Amino acid sequence: MKHAKLIRRVLLALVLLPLAASLLIAGGLFWFLWESKEVGAGYCAKLIATGVFVLGRDAESVRQQELGFLPWFHYEVDYEGKTVTGWVFPSVKRTAVYREGLGVALALDGDIDALRAQARPDLIPDLSALKEQPWPMGDAPSGKPVPEDYDKAKLDGAVEGMFAEPNPWHKRNTRAVMVVYQNEVVAERYAPGFGPEQRLAAWSVTKSIFHALYGIAVRDGKVDIHERAPVPAWQGAGDPRAQITLDMLLRMSSGIDFTEVDYTPPAQLTTMLFDNPGAAEYFMSLPLAFPPDTHWAYGSGTTNLLSWVLRQRYDEAVYYALPYQEIFSKIGMRSAVIEADATGTYVGSSYLHATARDYARFGLLYLHDGVWQGERILPEGWADYAMTATPTAPKNNYGAHWWRPTLDDRAAAEARGVPLPDDVFNASGFEGQKIVVIPSRQLVIVRLGVCYFSQYPFYDQVCDILEAFPR
Repeated sequence: MKHAKLIRRVLLALVLLPLAASLLIAGGLFWFLWESKEVGAGYCAKLIATGVFVLGRDAESVRQQELGFLPWFHYEVDYEGKTVTGWVFPSVKRTAVYREGLGVALALDGDIDALRAQARPDLIPDLSALKEQPWPMGDAPSGKPVPEDYDKAKLDGAVEGMFAEPNPWHKRNTRAVMVVYQNEVVAERYAPGFGPEQRLAAWSVTKSIFHALYGIAVRDGKVDIHERAPVPAWQGAGDPRAQITLDMLLRMSSGIDFTEVDYTPPAQLTTMLFDNPGAAEYFMSLPLAFPPDTHWAYGSGTTNLLSWVLRQRYDEAVYYALPYQEIFSKIGMRSAVIEADATGTYVGSSYLHATARDYARFGLLYLHDGVWQGERILPEGWADYAMTATPTAPKNNYGAHWWRPTLDDRAAAEARGVPLPDDVFNASGFEGQKIVVIPSRQLVIVRLGVCYFSQYPFYDQVCDILEAFPR
């Protein structure tokens, strides 16, 4: 009898425990979605609007691929009015508005017409004629000898491996890979549905574009990187933020209390980007967590503040034209578009979109220390500044708005017998966007995709590619 009761209790526990666990998980998920309802609605509306009106993609493809982890999301597209309204809960909706020239922003105050009035239809130059020019300015053959001192079969195998899916539960979703060697394209591959004319999101690769824009501003005498950040809110008597310099911001060592990777609602990163009209203003309002230049902490708000500073230093029209006239048109980045927030400031942390070939061109600019086909665009040594390790970065893995391999990355490469060159550095973005630059090996590697909720040893793939080339 006792054994029968015990068996019944065990069986009941086996039934009830999974049910209780399921209810707990469901309750936690509902709490997360409810607490994130404003941000979630804004995130989804923004991504679909950018996908449709900036990238030229089908709305449902964006919903399924970029937002597949949010099956509860709903949206409506107004193709004539160029808006997308999104929601997780019908009681909270957000509308994203496309403005020609400035891309998509969220109408958080509901004033769609005010956002539309920001449009700058003449801002982005028509660079389509560049396509017929020889590579790297255009897409026609360069006319130069194709490099032959590398193992093509090994390179092709390495590129193929970058599209592999070893874990079906955490897919990498690689969309584009390019390898440029001795200034020539030696490998280029795309996932089905994508190709050389498709703009793809850069996410935080955009930060490295703003490193280049600061090089332009230094060249123009508009900023000195060692000057204190000209933020009025930081200049009060006794405010320790007044000691923060532009250099500290470029090296992510300002000490501002901003946490990039905490997604517990209300998360700072998502609140700044999807529930706040001005990304820079949000960052300015934050206190210090550490004395300036004593602690490294990667933070997207940093670059948005730097973008705001450029807007103060240049005439408004010059500020908006700066990336197009001083970088994109000069190096053939004919597809590149940067979006602005609802205040009209470029979102320097996140919102660049371009083709894989254009990202490769940007990598080549840094490969050659800011010189493009004989013209110096960035100040001499500006690329060295980008790749020089920031003393406060604990893993030795950050320079100035560009990343470096961690000490663990280097140790792993040494262990497999393919040491990483000392001068390797990279622009890196959410979901696995990469531009890797290795001047000593004359290599630029571009990888684009959507590997959300998945990390993979990217430098293993870099080593696979390096094995194909002479040391």
